[in-house]
Amino acid sequence: MNENIEEYRKDGIIDLDKYLLSNPSEKAYPYFIDGYEENNFWLKVKRGGEEKYIYVKPAKNEYLDNNYNVYSGLLYEELMKQVGIKTVDSYIAKYDNKLATISDNIISNYSYNQFIINGNELLECKRYMTSDEEYNIEDVFDAIHEYCRSEGIDKNIEKKCIKDIEKVCIADIFTLSTDRKANDLDFVVGNDENEDQSIELAPLSHNTYSLGSNFNTDEIYDMLDDDDMLADRMNLCYFDAGVPDYKREYEYPYWEDTLYYLIDKDEENLNFARQCAANMNIDEAIKNVEKKIDGKIPFEYKEFVRVIWDNRLQNICECLGIDYLKLMDNKYYEKEMEEV
Repeated sequence: MNENIEEYRKDGIIDLDKYLLSNPSEKAYPYFIDGYEENNFWLKVKRGGEEKYIYVKPAKNEYLDNNYNVYSGLLYEELMKQVGIKTVDSYIAKYDNKLATISDNIISNYSYNQFIINGNELLECKRYMTSDEEYNIEDVFDAIHEYCRSEGIDKNIEKKCIKDIEKVCIADIFTLSTDRKANDLDFVVGNDENEDQSIELAPLSHNTYSLGSNFNTDEIYDMLDDDDMLADRMNLCYFDAGVPDYKREYEYPYWEDTLYYLIDKDEENLNFARQCAANMNIDEAIKNVEKKIDGKIPFEYKEFVRVIWDNRLQNICECLGIDYLKLMDNKYYEKEMEEV
């Protein structure tokens, strides 16, 4: 393994197929979740002058006729940077002659005696719950509390971990994420640099099912031609770890109930939601992704993203009591001032 993986980048895409022909990897490690093998796996490569494991996520979905989730994951990461949420840093690659995303091993930035567990493992800390049962966001919080209690973790650390998850859920509402299961939340646990037991939310790495990437191409064209259909389909976008049923109003869409649940009587969450409305900029995210990949996001998906982003932002502004038109005027003014 003598060549750097970056040497196989062309037109913004790293060709893993060619790299592996010349640099056979030690092994591809399957990624197991709940007892079955996923498409995603770890691969040992040379990158940045050293050998390291990268996480490979092929854009394969038997239910979709496109690979837009490769682009949605990168757009999601750019939007999260705008509001201070940590994610992995992904790139587009080609693997098995298909598009994929790759990112570095997130644990490499932590202490040697820290490791990763996911939300399903935390849920199983609750003796009466298994990962295949239905659950809601409070079950995830209870599982974190149970883990912290059993490991003697400081309550302030526990509170910060829960608050970080709440902010992710708020950001997911803005980005129309549909697949934020407990399994899609990773946690760094173990002894921190001070040798104290700790838990923190790891940089987000499961972000591809967002921004309308869960629709087939024909559905996208139909929604672009029919505003009512688009509004109805966007209201159906939800994720698993949302508001508990006993706190639902049911007169609102699921995402809206979850938003009210998170911001009601919580000033910090309300301010964060307002920060997302003010600072998240989809056009800036598109520009940064296209610069990163040195190429263009498919035109029809890019236009669809802009339309559904605007639709969801208007609805969220109504929930938050924000004047949408004034908000957009402010963003336009700020952009003009940056260009002066």
